[in-house]
Amino acid sequence: MSSPPEESTGPSVDSKKKDERVLARRERIIKRNKNAKHEGSSVNQVKDESCEDKKTGKSRKQITVSNQRIEKLRYDGSELVTNVGVAAMAREDARKVDEEKSNKERREKLEAEVKASMERFEEITKRWDSAHAVKVPQALDDMMTNQRELINSMIAEKEKIIQTFQLELKAKDDQYVKDLKKQAEDIDLIIERMNAQIKNLQKAYREELTKIDQAFESERIELLDKQRQEWENHMQQRSNKEIDYLKEAEQRVEDFSSQLQHLRVQDAEEYNMVKIKLETDVQVLEQQLQAMRATYQLNSEKLDYNFQVLKKRDEENTITKSQQKRKITRLQDTLNNLKGKFAKQESSFREENQQLADVYKRITDQFKELQKKSKHFQATDTKKFIDVWVMNEEEATDLARKVLDEDRIIFTQQIGLDWGMPETSKVLEGEGRPLLAGEPAKVTSTSSLKSAKAAADDIIRAASEAGSGNLEQSRSTFGTDKGHVYNPVLIKSVLELLCAEADFLVEKKLVHLLTPLEHDERLLMKLDSIFKAIGVDTEEDINRLTEYFIVKGDEAHESTSLIHPNQVLKAIRLFVSEGASPNRVLTQKQTVEFDETAAERDSGNDANYWQRLAQILPKTHERKWDALLTGIQKYHNVLTHRSKLIEETDKLQNQNSELRMLLQQYIGSRVNQDLQIPPTHTIPTEMLRDYAIHS
Repeated sequence: MSSPPEESTGPSVDSKKKDERVLARRERIIKRNKNAKHEGSSVNQVKDESCEDKKTGKSRKQITVSNQRIEKLRYDGSELVTNVGVAAMAREDARKVDEEKSNKERREKLEAEVKASMERFEEITKRWDSAHAVKVPQALDDMMTNQRELINSMIAEKEKIIQTFQLELKAKDDQYVKDLKKQAEDIDLIIERMNAQIKNLQKAYREELTKIDQAFESERIELLDKQRQEWENHMQQRSNKEIDYLKEAEQRVEDFSSQLQHLRVQDAEEYNMVKIKLETDVQVLEQQLQAMRATYQLNSEKLDYNFQVLKKRDEENTITKSQQKRKITRLQDTLNNLKGKFAKQESSFREENQQLADVYKRITDQFKELQKKSKHFQATDTKKFIDVWVMNEEEATDLARKVLDEDRIIFTQQIGLDWGMPETSKVLEGEGRPLLAGEPAKVTSTSSLKSAKAAADDIIRAASEAGSGNLEQSRSTFGTDKGHVYNPVLIKSVLELLCAEADFLVEKKLVHLLTPLEHDERLLMKLDSIFKAIGVDTEEDINRLTEYFIVKGDEAHESTSLIHPNQVLKAIRLFVSEGASPNRVLTQKQTVEFDETAAERDSGNDANYWQRLAQILPKTHERKWDALLTGIQKYHNVLTHRSKLIEETDKLQNQNSELRMLLQQYIGSRVNQDLQIPPTHTIPTEMLRDYAIHS
């Protein structure tokens, strides 16, 4: 059998160029010589290794010798088979050389014939041109005869060439048939040599296998004798060691049994303690999770409402601007028409000059008034945007702080790790906060004043604590006026009365959204809207507003009472008419001073700022939260599985009890005494013994 042909990336023997074919044959001869040298060196190497490795045994030596003989037979057979292919390739190369030579001669012959034919054709064409000048019919007939002879001679030469090519084509067909016969003979020869080589290899394989079997058999007998002696020695040593090991094992079993009993008792106590602790932690975490979900739902509804409000106001502003532009355009057209009429009718209507001038002045004043109103609306919208921004920023900041507090509790109490303020918390200190329209770069004067919403929240909380019995602990100064300190419960009553009688200041959409909230949260959101409507911005304004709702009695606060609900609107009107306090005006100016001539604010960093507030918790902390939640869930799954197993055990015990009762009834039945072979004689003794023990 011949080895598979190697892939060649260099010159090929099938190339059309003679130099490449010669170079390919030379490389093939060099490769064969190298392979022969390699086979000889490998044989010598095997012989050297066989001399050095005498200790390997007779079987290894016989295998090496057999491999050498088989490789030699395979190499000789491969050379014998491939020689036929090499000879065929040489014949094919010679045929290609002859074919190329004949093709070259054929092309030269065709080119010469084409050249001669073109010369004759040009000569015939020239004679056709001169035939137009001949007028005598006899001369014209002679000329036509000569032309016909020239054309016939040219056609005869073409047919001669065609006949020559047909003969060559027939010769090629004959040669092709001969080549096919020769190829068939070569294939038969290759098959014959391959069959002979296969038979020789089979015979050699049988002989070498017989020799290898004989070598293995002799080596096996020697090894068996040697190993039998070693086996007896090792078995004697092993029996001695087993006796010693059994004694040591008995001692270790006694020690381990006492240690195992001690560990079982200790692990049972630890398991009960850990189980109680984890169940308590699971309940606490579930309660916290429900509270967080409610808070997140409320915040999402607040943000959706604020977004809809801003969107509606933006649409209204767009409509107002478009109306003003159309009105300005209409007025400008009217002015142009009036100017045209004035130019055309100036001579005939001089008396109406003053009237038209007055109309022009009035229209100009209206235009300026519209410009002032437009600026006023723009300033109002900007102020509303700033108010909504500040409100949402306070809510987002409070939520971020709550998240950080919960993260600290989880780290210190649940995970048991040290907690530090993350880098993302710098956004709560004002880092990266975009400036609002007309807002100064730094605001530090309002830090000592508390907003009205925050003060109201503190008042409501303190009043709730006072209602639960902690009045003395919850009393604090929420604002002073003329040296009086108001009770949180009293201020909360004032705020509730204000919400009940002034609810028309709250938008209907907001009232609908606040319906599912609790009483205190709903009260706080309504107060925020009412405070913005009547101008209550600080804690001091709440104290001033409280004075208008109190009926003065004794100096002691205990005898203080509230005004009648019908007088609430009058008190609000009086509070608004007296105007804001100097501190309030100063606070507003220091907080945000809006300038109508200020440039439009850059909103490019708004999304980044809100994104940083939303991502106040680092990713590493979130992963720890997820890991803690996953561990708690796994522990819950284990407890659930144990509960199911306990229930299944109880069911099986009940079934066993019922089966024992049925067996007892079956054995103790009186019908069994009438039977020749009672059931007790067929039941095994072990089952009866177990039944007696359980019963």
